[in-house]
Amino acid sequence: MTNLYLAGVGSYVPEPFPARRAVAEGRYDEQDWRASGWSGAAVAGDISAPEMAVIAAEQALDRSGHTRDDIALLLHASVGDQGPDGWSPHHYVLRHAVGGTIPAVEIRQGCNGVLAGMELAHGYLTGGPGRAAALVTGADNFGVARFDRWRYASGTNTGRGSIIGDAATAVVLSTSDGFAQVKAMNSASLPELEQMNRPDGPLFPPALTFDRPVDVADRLNSFTRRFPQAAAAAKKSLSDARTELALRTIADAGITPADIVRSTHVFSGGDGYIRGMLAPIGIDPARGMLELGRRLGHLSVSDHLVALTHLVESRHVGPGDHVLMISNGVGVSLAAAVVQITTLPVWATGTPQPFRETVAREEPVAAGSAR
Repeated sequence: MTNLYLAGVGSYVPEPFPARRAVAEGRYDEQDWRASGWSGAAVAGDISAPEMAVIAAEQALDRSGHTRDDIALLLHASVGDQGPDGWSPHHYVLRHAVGGTIPAVEIRQGCNGVLAGMELAHGYLTGGPGRAAALVTGADNFGVARFDRWRYASGTNTGRGSIIGDAATAVVLSTSDGFAQVKAMNSASLPELEQMNRPDGPLFPPALTFDRPVDVADRLNSFTRRFPQAAAAAKKSLSDARTELALRTIADAGITPADIVRSTHVFSGGDGYIRGMLAPIGIDPARGMLELGRRLGHLSVSDHLVALTHLVESRHVGPGDHVLMISNGVGVSLAAAVVQITTLPVWATGTPQPFRETVAREEPVAAGSAR
C-alpha cells in the first residue's frame, strides 16, 4: 500500500463511570465485575453520537495540516442508534465538521467500522485525480433504554465479560504526508458465522429486533444450544482467520511480528482475550492496550483510534515504530492494518519511555473532554 498517511487523529472520550460504583448501585453484576477486570466505562450522558463525532473530527482536521477544502470524502461508522429513524447522521457530521458537497457515506461494519472506512477511503482516494484527503469518523452513545452497557453480554461463554463505553474518533487520511504511514491493510469475512449474532425468529417485521433490549449473551447462547457443533468450530475458525489476516498484513508491510512495537485491538477488561488474539500472531500480549481499555469499556468502533491517539499523544510510540491494528466485528468481519510512525506531531506532548516501563506506567486517560 502506497501513499496513504494518517495526517491527523482526534477523539472524544467522556469521563469513565467507575465499575465499582456500578456494582454498588446494582447496575453491574459483582461476579461479572470480579471476573472481568473492568474498572470503568466511559459514559457520554446526553450528547449524541454525531455531535461527539463532530468534536473528534474538528480535532483531527486541526491536527492534520489539511484544510476542509482538501477533504474529498467523509465516511461515518457506528454500531448503535445515531438519532431519529430515517435521518442521515453522516450528513450531519459532514455539515458541521467539513461543509461542502462531497460524498458522505455511513458504514455499518460492527466494531470494524473505522478500519473498514480507512480501507474504503484509500480506494476512493486512489480512484480519481485530485483527491487529497478523506475523513473517517466513528461514534456511539449507548445510553439508551434498550441497551444496558453493564449487562448486555452478561452470561456469555466467550470468557470476555464485555461492557460498553461511549466515544467518538476521527482520522484524516492523506495521500501526501502525515505523522504515520499505512504500510498495509487487509480485510476478510466469515459470513457463515453471521447467525451467532442474529436473534432466533423471523427477520420480518423488523420491529421484532427493535422492541426488546439488546442481549448479546442470549443470542450467542441460543446459537450454541441450537448449533453446538457449529458453535464449537466458530471460535477456532475465527481465531485462525484473524491470525492469518494479521500475519498476511504484517508480511505485506515487509516486517515480522517481532517488529510490532504495540498493537491496538478490541478493548477488553482481562488479559485472556488479548493473549488469545496476539499470542498466536507471535506478539507479546503486553504490547496490547489492556490498561487503557479496561478503564473505558469496549468503545465499539472507536477502540483502535482511541488507542492509537493515546500511544502517539503520550509518546509510547515514536518514529520508526510499527503498530498493528487487528480487529473482528459482528458478521463476522475481520480487519488488520500496519501503520508506521514517521514523525512525532506537535500534539505528542508526553515523555518518551522505554517499552518495558510504559506498559506498567501508562498514565490515566484525561477524561471529560475532547482529547
